[in-house]
Amino acid sequence: MNFLLFIVIAAAIPHVILYLRRLHRMIVYKRSDYYTATRKRFRTVRRDLGLWGEYLTYLKLRKLPGDKKFLYNCYVPKGDGTFTEIDLIMLHASGVYVFESKNYSGWIFGSEADQYWTQSLRGGRKERFYNPIKQNNAHIRQLMQFIPNLTRESTHSVIVFSERCELRKLSYSTEQQMIVKRNHLNRTMKLHLQRQLSSPIDIDAIYQKLYPQTQLTEQQKQAHIQRVTEIKQKPPSHHRR
Repeated sequence: MNFLLFIVIAAAIPHVILYLRRLHRMIVYKRSDYYTATRKRFRTVRRDLGLWGEYLTYLKLRKLPGDKKFLYNCYVPKGDGTFTEIDLIMLHASGVYVFESKNYSGWIFGSEADQYWTQSLRGGRKERFYNPIKQNNAHIRQLMQFIPNLTRESTHSVIVFSERCELRKLSYSTEQQMIVKRNHLNRTMKLHLQRQLSSPIDIDAIYQKLYPQTQLTEQQKQAHIQRVTEIKQKPPSHHRR
C-alpha cells in the first residue's frame, strides 16, 4: 500500500510543479503594468503568440535602469483617418524606443533593402513576412508626425525576435535600428540607455499625448484589423501594416 502511494505521489509531482509554475506566471502577470494597462486576460495573452511575445519583451525591459514609461498596442493616427499599430513603446530619458515583436522560431534571413524576409522552418518549409525594418520605420515616421517635437535622433527602432529562432545572414545599418533576440535585449539596450540627447525629451508630455491612443474602442480596433487583413490580401507590392 505504501509503495502504491509512493508511485501515485511520484506521478503527481510533475503535474503539481507544472500547475505551480502556471500559477506563478499568472500571479506575476496580474501584478504587471502590462495587465494594468491592457486588461487582457492571462489566458488570452498566453494563447496568442504575438501578445505573449510582447509581454515577454516587457518583462525584460522593466528591469532596465532609469525612469521609464510603457505604452502597449498604441494606435497612432494617420492623415487618412486610419491608424498604424505599434506593439510597444518605451519612453526613457535617453529617447523613445519603438518595439516590433516577432515571436518566431526557425532561421531568419533578410536585409534592410528586401521587401520581405524569410522564416525557414523544419522540414524545409519557408514563410515570408514583411520586412520588419521597413515596418518599424513606417511606425516611427507616423509617430514623429503625430508628435512633431520628436527627432530621429531621439527615436529608436528595436526589433525583437524570440529566443527560439536563429538570425542568419541579416544585413542592416546598426545606426538606424537594433535587431536582437529577446535573451540579449537588455544587454543591448543598456548600451543605448547611456546616451545623452542634445535636446532632452519630455517623457510625461509624450506619454499623455500617446496614452489615449492605447484606449481605442473594440469597434475601432476591429476596423483596423479588417483594414490590415484587406491589405495583406493585396498583391505583395501593396503590403503594409
